Amino acid sequence: MSPRRHLVTAGIVWVVLSILGIVLVEQLQILPVIASREAEIEDRAFVLLTASSVPVLMFVVVGLVYTAVRFRASADATGAMADGPPIHGHLGTQLAWIIVSLVLVLGLFAYGAIGLVEIRGAQTADFEVQVEAEQWAWHYHYANGVRATELRIPVDRRGHLSLKSDDVIHSFWVPAFGVKQDVVPGHPTQIYMTATQPGTYPGMCAELCGLGHTGMATTVVVADQAAVDAWLSQQPKPSPEASKPSPEASKPSPEASGS
Repeated sequence: MSPRRHLVTAGIVWVVLSILGIVLVEQLQILPVIASREAEIEDRAFVLLTASSVPVLMFVVVGLVYTAVRFRASADATGAMADGPPIHGHLGTQLAWIIVSLVLVLGLFAYGAIGLVEIRGAQTADFEVQVEAEQWAWHYHYANGVRATELRIPVDRRGHLSLKSDDVIHSFWVPAFGVKQDVVPGHPTQIYMTATQPGTYPGMCAELCGLGHTGMATTVVVADQAAVDAWLSQQPKPSPEASKPSPEASKPSPEASGS
């Protein structure tokens, strides 16, 4: 069999296996749970990266298997094993390898940049919640003054979470939403996200923050706007007087006045 025919045969096998692999990957959902617009974008990116790797994987596998089967060493008439002819390189193959690799990398970079812009989106939101992290709990401050340990957000509404830490570095992560953001002391951070599926989702701290790190979990409830408003109206609000110092506390002590 001529070298050209070997290439054609191996090429056909590579194309068929690559197409089958890509079709199979396109049916997959990489992220276990997708409950936000941002998670949908990330899942599409994971599927594309996996599908792009299939032809590369099949190129290596088919090349190795075909070569091992069709060009395995055999003894000559005297029983000796001989090396094959030396290969000094092929300019066309080398150029094709470089060009295909460059196009693949640039294409993935462009897709990733577009996806990042989609995830960031416009810096506007329909509602805002201030998230406060401390060892080892999450606290949520809502616009109406409610302070709770549970995050409730409306479905299909773009939200803005402002995050701050009172002690060490934490990381706010809700896997179903595909968002994870470090919470750094003295450096406020933020997240924009749009939940698309009603339900209850677990959240956690994704940054080692001390002995109680594994117990620093939270719950995120996604519901319609009316249900969220009803829940907020039932939560106790901190009394304005609670934050004011008492008249006795504001008076100087006798020792201080005597000095």
